Amino acid sequence: MIIWLASYPKSGNTWIRALITSYFSNNNKDIFNVIENIKRFPHRSQFEAINKEKEILKNRNNVFKYFISAQEKINENNKLNIIKTHNFGGATYGYPFSNNKNTAGTIYIVRDPRSVAVSYAFHANITFEESVNKLLDPNRLATNNGFPEARLSWKIHAHSWINSSWPKILVKYENLHKDPKSHFKKILLFLSNFIKIEISDERIKSTVKQCSFTNLSNLEKQKGFSEKKGKTNFFRKGLTNEWQDLLHKDLIKRIEKNFYDEMKILDYL
Repeated sequence: MIIWLASYPKSGNTWIRALITSYFSNNNKDIFNVIENIKRFPHRSQFEAINKEKEILKNRNNVFKYFISAQEKINENNKLNIIKTHNFGGATYGYPFSNNKNTAGTIYIVRDPRSVAVSYAFHANITFEESVNKLLDPNRLATNNGFPEARLSWKIHAHSWINSSWPKILVKYENLHKDPKSHFKKILLFLSNFIKIEISDERIKSTVKQCSFTNLSNLEKQKGFSEKKGKTNFFRKGLTNEWQDLLHKDLIKRIEKNFYDEMKILDYL
């Protein structure tokens, strides 16, 4: 079965991947190596495994048709598989993202969309306006390793995962940033419902220290990081209110107007 580590891009997904994989590997210092223990979905290799790669390459939107088949292949190992995704949790072109046979639960990370807009602009090397346009696009498809994923708007994405029927834990990036030890512990307690985990406060403390944003940023400067896209480092700043200084008031108003209800419920307004 799969536990989805799901989020809109630039919401803290990779940080939590680092925390989980570091904890499970007894704080292995090679963080960027062990982080790959949590695979990404969709990924080309997953469709090679079900012999559908050629069909998908002819029409990349066929990938959504085979999400379930790819997940069934992953689950043949009869283990709990923690997998990262930026895909929204609903159906695309009539094909569901997942089902109860393949999904055990979800860790959903949400971040203030104003912060997401700023962080993604730096990550993708685009303007803030272009970043906001993507955030608001209800039909947004993006490419991940050459295969498309349905991200849609921040609002639709959040609704699809928060309102899903699967067991879940909602993690706010801002809370994790403010108190990483207690909120990471909550994630481990959630995972303990599915697999046996020794939960140690001392080990949590050392993991959080090892995976601090400062440490990850310095490690990226030294060794590089494969998920970096533009000129700016993937682990750039990780701040919570940077948008107040960088986003034009008109862009802020657009985000707040379009996502008012959701931002209100999540205490962003």
